[in-house]
Amino acid sequence: MLFFIKMSVKLSVCIPVYNGAEYLKEAMDSVLSQDFTNLELIMIDNQSTDSTVQIIQSYTDPRVKFFQNETNLGMLGNWNRALTLATGEYIKLLPADDVLFPGCLKAQVKILDEDLDQSIALVTGRRNVIDAKGKFLFSRGYSSKTIEENGFKAINKVIRMGNNPIGEPGSVMFRRSILIKAGNFDPDIFYVMDLNMWLKMLLYGNLYSSNDTVCSFRISPVSESTRIVDTQRRDFDNFIRKIYTNKQYQLKTANYRIGLFNSYVSSQLKKIVYKFVLK
Repeated sequence: MLFFIKMSVKLSVCIPVYNGAEYLKEAMDSVLSQDFTNLELIMIDNQSTDSTVQIIQSYTDPRVKFFQNETNLGMLGNWNRALTLATGEYIKLLPADDVLFPGCLKAQVKILDEDLDQSIALVTGRRNVIDAKGKFLFSRGYSSKTIEENGFKAINKVIRMGNNPIGEPGSVMFRRSILIKAGNFDPDIFYVMDLNMWLKMLLYGNLYSSNDTVCSFRISPVSESTRIVDTQRRDFDNFIRKIYTNKQYQLKTANYRIGLFNSYVSSQLKKIVYKFVLK
């Protein structure tokens, strides 16, 4: 008599997408070609009007799980629904126009697996910023070396820097158990919703930052991010104030004030990049 044991999924990679046909195949292939295979790829379409659905349905890999919302939930609603569909012990969100580097998933899973007392809330790495054609522009990261840092220390460092050094969703992996504690993405600070999520998670554990480059993050002259620099800065300033007034985060007054100044500096640097680099 044969007995079959159903294997649980170690990792859920979620790609919430709306009209992402141009880069979607590159994003999906970067997940499915990884040397780490105990994963599910959650594809959730937000009522796209381009060929997004046809691209997803062309994949026969059993790890691909396709969902489509009955109505467009907006970006935030789609991202939050993706999280509810994930069944893995660990979760990574990947924007539909970004790309994972080979070995990224195996390395980040290994870090969390070896953290036996589960003191690490989330893992991140460096990312390459690329333009619409995939041309390398520059590299970004939390630290110039691989470190594990206390969550509250990391929160203060992030706010002081006035931007998002932890990284965009494609560079981050986190425990589903921590997500349950932190809750969904917050609609009140839309343009920094990812950083807000990371800081909520750091209330429950440490940040592990690898100096390895784990993904590419795409920006282009027509992308949403290039049109809303001032709005992003306003949201970031409101976010800093929210963190400062919530004593749970233990944000120091000096870091709060420095963060507001650096937020302005960061927004001006973004404008320069979008104006002179992305031509």
